[in-house]
Amino acid sequence: MLPVDVHVHRVSGRLGLIGHKVSADAAHNLLQALLPEDARSIYDFHKGLLRHGQRTCVYEHPHCSKCLLTDLCDYYKGITQPA
Repeated sequence: MLPVDVHVHRVSGRLGLIGHKVSADAAHNLLQALLPEDARSIYDFHKGLLRHGQRTCVYEHPHCSKCLLTDLCDYYKGITQPA
């Protein structure tokens, strides 16, 4: 079972894996469906997004210049491309 804490929820939303208005409960089901069913994959995904949300993709001022995921990130594309 994939835990969706604030970090996983925020990073998933910024990457476009879930919609911006998706609740943590709904995000759990959506993200779980994207992953293989083995416990190791679920744990690694959770741990990776958790750490990324704590260290790079922080709440108020994400460190996009240090991020390795900018080519996949809806949030980054939204702040760097003209409207």
